[in-house]
This record gives sequence, C-alpha cells and structure tokens, in this order.
Amino acid sequence: MVKVSAGFAANLLKNFLKVPYPTTSCVMSKLVNTCKVIVLKITLFSLATSLVSVKADEAIKVILLGGQSNMVGIAKTENLKSPYNKPFSKIKAWDPKDNKWKPLSPEVLNSKGSFGPEIHFAHTIANDFPMYDIRLVKYAAGGTALYDDWSPTLKGEQYLNFMNRTNDALMDLDEAGVDYEVSAMLWLQGESDAHENKGETYEKNLSDFISHLRTEFNASTMPFIIARVRDYYGGETGQAKIVRDAQAKVAESTENVAWFDTDDCSTQDAGHYDASGLADIGNRFAKKYKEIVNNQ
Repeated sequence: MVKVSAGFAANLLKNFLKVPYPTTSCVMSKLVNTCKVIVLKITLFSLATSLVSVKADEAIKVILLGGQSNMVGIAKTENLKSPYNKPFSKIKAWDPKDNKWKPLSPEVLNSKGSFGPEIHFAHTIANDFPMYDIRLVKYAAGGTALYDDWSPTLKGEQYLNFMNRTNDALMDLDEAGVDYEVSAMLWLQGESDAHENKGETYEKNLSDFISHLRTEFNASTMPFIIARVRDYYGGETGQAKIVRDAQAKVAESTENVAWFDTDDCSTQDAGHYDASGLADIGNRFAKKYKEIVNNQ
C-alpha cells in the first residue's frame, strides 16, 4: 500500500476542489458535483486506511524469548565475530539489571560471557524488516520443565519470572506512551520434560501455554515459534520422540505456530549447542518469523 501523510492528502483535496467546472448547464453541474463527492469519499477512505497502515507499522514489535539452558546460551562470546560481538543499535533488548532498553549485545541478555540465539536472530530480523522498531525480552532458565516450572496453571516459578520480566518491559513502553504489540514468542525448551519422563503431557501443556500467553498479551494470533528439541533427551525411554512429535503436532494444528528442526545444529556437549549451532537456530527463528508475518 502507498502511504501518504495527512498534510499531503489535505493539500490534494484542497487543490482538487479548486478545479473549475461548467456552470452553463444545470445537468452538467450536478453531474460534476456528484463526481466530486464520489472522488472526495474515495480519497478520504484511502487516507484513513493509509493512516491506519502507517500506525500499525509504527507500533513497536516486542518479541519474547523463553526456554531453558539452550535459550540462555552457554556458547562463549569470544567465539562471536564482528558485527555480532558489538552493540547492535537497530534492535533494543530489555536489560533486567538496569530495567531499561539498551542496544542488543551479549552483555545485555547474558551476564556470564555467553550468548544465545537472540544475537543472530536480531541481525537477520533487522535486515528483513528495516521499517520496524523491534524490541527483545528474554527470560530463560536451565533445567526447567514446561509441566511445572513454566506452567501458567500451576503458577510455576519460571512462568512467573518470565511474566514479571515481560510486564516490566511492557510497562516501560506504556509509561513512555508509545504504541506496541507483542509480535512473537520464540521457544527453545523441552529437554527437561523428556528427561523427566513427562513427554505424554507435553502436547497439552504446550497448547495451553500458547493459548494462555496469547490471552495475557491480548494477541490472539501471536506467532509462536518452536525450535524442536534434539532426540538425545530421554535416552532409551523414547520420551524425546514424544516431546518432538508433540511440538510438531501443536505447530501443525494451531494458527501461526511454527517449528523447525535443530538436529543438524552443532553442539559443544551432549546437551548444548555451540556458537555455530546457536547462530543457525537464531537464523531459523528469523526465517520462520518472516514466513508467518508475510503470510498474515
């Protein structure tokens, strides 16, 4: 859609109404007046829809990130190369230490010299959507499970921590008087549910989790993107397969939910991705986000 400013539209209408028309014929005069009214209504409608579109594009896009240790990220920042190892002014992240928005850097979201998938996600998404003001809010904790720690129903500790951090960030935007929307949730979790033999309940728990977040943030079609766990977790119990299947099933049966594999992402130990693996995951999150947004 071609967007116009209100001033441009006003001048256009003003100049248009100055156009002379024949006055010698009553019929011709009425016809011209009728045409002017029609054109005026069309112009005003186009202006209104353009302004709505501009407002939607100007709304800040808040993207949430949650999960366990792989979302935290244990890859060392020393393995990041330029420009990924420097503050990235195009994307801001909520710094829970200072309770303020800062240009994204590994230090803002990770305090132990490590990084997660958010770094490469941010660089890719900024390139894909240069017109957006994108903000990231991340909360993740190692060794946590969806069935209890992240359960909205049970008011799990990690769920409450996640909501508190997110609400702090959103309250800051409210106080600043700016328009925003919770634009997506990125989810990298499931290993603990498999390891603790809770795979059978994962599908329902994940579905309920997504539904609850969409209600909480008044975002009924909020994209929710899942990085599917590797098949290592759960050992010979088959729990990893159950969790993996549940993640895919929820994505395929729920609007604006997507998943991708991480099986080929490189790791630094049996359970954690290395710098290259996290870069791949970040880029895949961005790819799925772009696909969903472009199809909305």
